[in-house]
Formats: sequence, structure tokens, C-alpha cells
Amino acid sequence: YKPHAVTHASDYFDQLYAWAVELIRRGHAYVCHQRVEEIKGHNPPPSPWRDRPVEESLLLFEGMKKGKFEEGEVTLRMKLVMEDGKLDPVAYRIKYMPHHRTGDRWCIYPTYDYTHCLCDSIEHITHSLCTKEFQAR
Repeated sequence: YKPHAVTHASDYFDQLYAWAVELIRRGHAYVCHQRVEEIKGHNPPPSPWRDRPVEESLLLFEGMKKGKFEEGEVTLRMKLVMEDGKLDPVAYRIKYMPHHRTGDRWCIYPTYDYTHCLCDSIEHITHSLCTKEFQAR
């Protein structure tokens, strides 16, 4: 089997970042200070930062990009209620590790939840097969 093309989410990091900024501007995403342990599991408590002002989230997201926070200190979350009581999935997190394709250009990385459908859209993919580890999302 030879695929038509091999692509990577990192091919689209600039576009994914621009769309994240636009989500914040439209009030559909916010920077959150809840720790991973606080938002895991079924029916986690809503984030106290969910209604943070747009301008504040924009400044904090820029700070995330510039490396002003520690890993795990802040995330960018999308405002939506998912199936089964799960709230506001994480769209971006901080990781201070060079990327195998982009080097040290980025210290914030988009999550699978954020990139999967967007990259499919960019690439005009109409059907996507996923393994069961993503079933909960």
C-alpha cells in the first residue's frame, strides 16, 4: 500500500494557531489555569476562568506562546459541552520540548481534539477512521 500523501499536523501549526486566536476573539475559547487532575474524568467542575474576558485570554495565550508559563500551568480550552458530561476540551498546552519537525519554534502544541477535524478540513478529507482510544472524545 502506498498512501496518496503523508502529512502532519505540524504542517499546519501556523494556521491552527491563527484559528485558536480567532476562537478566543469570538468568545469560543479561553485560557484556563485548572490543572490536568482537576479536569479529568466524568463530569469535572466547570472552569472558574470560563468567562474570562476575551482580551485577557488573548494576552495570556500570547504569553503561552512566548514561554511565560510553566508546563501544566495554563491551557487553552474550547467552550463547548461534549457528550457524557465532559466540558471544554483542551485545545493547546505547553510543552518545553523541541518538536521533531518544527524544532524549538513552538512551546505550545495543539491537542488531537483540536487538530484532528481542522487538519481533515484543510486537507479536504471527508471520512476519518479513528481507533478506540479516542472514543471517549
